[in-house]
Parts: sequence; structure tokens; C-alpha cells
Amino acid sequence: MKHERKSKRKGKTCDVEGCNKKKKASVPGGKVTKKTDLKVKPSSAAGNAYLCKKHYKMYKKATKEEREMRQLGWD
Repeated sequence: MKHERKSKRKGKTCDVEGCNKKKKASVPGGKVTKKTDLKVKPSSAAGNAYLCKKHYKMYKKATKEEREMRQLGWD
């Protein structure tokens, strides 16, 4: 008998206002609003925000330099 994992937010969509695509990744909501010009839903700004593939790519580009510095130990 196989057990299925039950997700609390199964079928969740992107938390960026005006976008209703399927989620790809969960990232800190505060960082999304500070580092990018994306507007996330108010309920997600305090916690984690779910982003679709397109918006996650934008977030990754915006935080690339910060992530590289952290890897080098230059926090």
C-alpha cells in the first residue's frame, strides 16, 4: 500500500499579484519585495512566498550577487 504525501498547499499558485501560474519554489517573502520589483500578496510578504518559474527566475537574477558573496564567505 503506497502512502501519498499530503501537501497543505497542493495546487497553490504563484503569490505575485496578477499571476495565477502554478508554483515552482518557496522563498522568503520579505526578500522578494526588497530585492525585486515584484509585488507579492500581503499574506505572503511576512512569511514565505510561492513563485512560478518565470518569477523565480527573476528573483534568482536579482539575488545572484548576494548568493555569490555568501558562498565566498564575504557576508
